[in-house]
Amino acid sequence: MPASAAQTEQDTLRSFFDRRHPMYGDMVTHWKFLEASYKGGRAWFENNLFKYLKEGDKEFTDRKERAYRFNHTREVVELVQKYLFKAAISRNDEDAPEEVKTFWKSAMLNGFDIGQLMRQTSVKSSIGGRIALVVDNTLDEKLDSEGNVLPASVAETEGARVYAYAVPAQDVLDYAWDEDGDGELLWIKLREWVRDDADPIKSSGDVEERIRLWTREGWVLYHESEEKIRKGRSVTYKVEEVASGTHGLGMVPVRLVDHTVSSDPYHCPGLIDDIAYLDRAIANYLSNLDAIIQDQTFSQLAIPAQAIQRGDDMYQKVLDMGTKRIFVYDSGQGSSAVPHFLAPDPKQAGVILTVINKIINEIYHTVGLAGERTKEDNAVGIDNSSGVAKAYDFERVNSLLLSKATSCEAAENWLVMMVMAWHGKDFQEKLVTYPTTFDVMRLVDDLVTAEALQKIDAPDEMRREQLRMMIDKIFPQLKKEIKDRILQDIEAWKSTPDPAEMPKPSGNKPAAAASRQGSVTKDTPSKEDAKEPAKSS
Repeated sequence: MPASAAQTEQDTLRSFFDRRHPMYGDMVTHWKFLEASYKGGRAWFENNLFKYLKEGDKEFTDRKERAYRFNHTREVVELVQKYLFKAAISRNDEDAPEEVKTFWKSAMLNGFDIGQLMRQTSVKSSIGGRIALVVDNTLDEKLDSEGNVLPASVAETEGARVYAYAVPAQDVLDYAWDEDGDGELLWIKLREWVRDDADPIKSSGDVEERIRLWTREGWVLYHESEEKIRKGRSVTYKVEEVASGTHGLGMVPVRLVDHTVSSDPYHCPGLIDDIAYLDRAIANYLSNLDAIIQDQTFSQLAIPAQAIQRGDDMYQKVLDMGTKRIFVYDSGQGSSAVPHFLAPDPKQAGVILTVINKIINEIYHTVGLAGERTKEDNAVGIDNSSGVAKAYDFERVNSLLLSKATSCEAAENWLVMMVMAWHGKDFQEKLVTYPTTFDVMRLVDDLVTAEALQKIDAPDEMRREQLRMMIDKIFPQLKKEIKDRILQDIEAWKSTPDPAEMPKPSGNKPAAAASRQGSVTKDTPSKEDAKEPAKSS
């Protein structure tokens, strides 16, 4: 290949390697901050703890080492996770093909099941807003003696399988939609991180960045080699193709999973977009409060200048008095001022505590989880808000959970379709159903409600709706045909039979009825008793 053609091809690859989607440049710093806030750790304080006014470098370094943080960002995400996956998720094992059942048992490359995969997907979407869910396989790694790819059926017998993984928002580099066709992805470019660690002795252990391009026909993997390319004063590394393959699916085996429904083609807001910044403010206020407590406990010594005699070693005096800092001032001629300690106003700590509690309350109130925190202190107990306020909080969190459940349900059913597509089969049935409500009512509460509806003689349609809601709680993994028959029975069910359909009584009275008519009750006197005159008193 001529040098000019090779340079042109390299420039094209370099442009592709460096290109990002339109929102990436504006959001990548934000995404990295959100992920760091969720993970936490001591490294978080290096870039997120700020100096306050008139603070020296030594004081700031010491304060950073003492800094502490309760991770409200992670707490909010985990609370949403707890409520989202607390309810039963119905996966139809009866109608699921064997390929899908195998995938559900080992959905990830490390052997985790479908539940763990969806939990990771939900967490990543809560952090980044929009992530990528990839379905790949190990079939193309099975080769025969001549280096040809084995057929899927043969490769599966040798241990190959289909797996999936979630890619965070900052590693979703670019993609394009088919606006004129089916509206699905045309292609997507994802970033992968690979560590050279195959050989425990000879491997370098370096982490390398790679770019994988998925299309509707196949995939290509690129990386930067160690070869340098000089162009003027700039120096770059050569972009090379590492591997490639075809899948023949006719579609991109990647799905973009959103935290909430969004019409923006390149961005979706996450759960902690604002919460992480409020959490950072709390950590800084707590650090300032720690500085006030330190200064309040170890106050600054103030000594009149007249008390220091000529030739005295001031540093030795400070050590003798047991403090690290000293403030010298002029007390005036002939003044009898004595040394004293200077401490900050304790009211400042009260102001900081009030602001901290207010921000914490707003964090959990934003997502409808105010009941998880108290107004002043966790040790006090749940705050006694009105029932109406708690009802509105429930509606807010229920709407959030319903939105995430809808997104996860669509992603899981897409996984089923894609797993079957990797096995060369077309499958469009819906096998996974997420809950549509996340109230705290248990099955026992539903049974009590059904009994109460019977006592008040509620309308049949109301009681039918109650029975429909109880089906999934009683039978969370019911076969589709049986569930349809139960729903048909509920539709035909009536609490009170139609009088026209009741059997007509015959002319002969039943023996039991005759015996009941001839029987004597305790309250009804017999004929012999009625004939006897009343005894006089």
